Amino acid sequence: MNKGKNWLIYTLGFLGLIPFLASSLAALMHTGTWWGISPLELLMTYGAIILSFLGGTLWGRALHRAESEKTTGLLLLSNVFALAAWFTILINAPAWSLGMQMVGFALVLYFEQKLARSSAMTAYMGYYRIRVLLTTIVIVCQLLVFGNHIL
Repeated sequence: MNKGKNWLIYTLGFLGLIPFLASSLAALMHTGTWWGISPLELLMTYGAIILSFLGGTLWGRALHRAESEKTTGLLLLSNVFALAAWFTILINAPAWSLGMQMVGFALVLYFEQKLARSSAMTAYMGYYRIRVLLTTIVIVCQLLVFGNHIL
């Protein structure tokens, strides 16, 4: 992967943390609503969008590898993550929503790394190092809010 593309991937990845960090910090500081939406709702809805997006990346990888590898399971898995993300918004239960999203983020990362080792996904490991860091930060943000507001 070239340096320009690496820079863009890393930049977009870290920029994607801003809504997690901002909504988590606002929730922890017990600020008011933003545009009539609580920081907790912002955190949960953005988390659902990103979890669904990550599920979609599995779909894209499956399509890319469909000619050379069996990818039916990967296609199904991508849909499970998208539906689970949607469900976390529908259930209107912050504890369950954040809990399911944290598990979902960890599982997407697990499957991505497992697939990279089996060549169903690119083996470019620089990407997976940054994914571990990004996923860890997201889960910590959600865990702090979960512990502060839910428990």
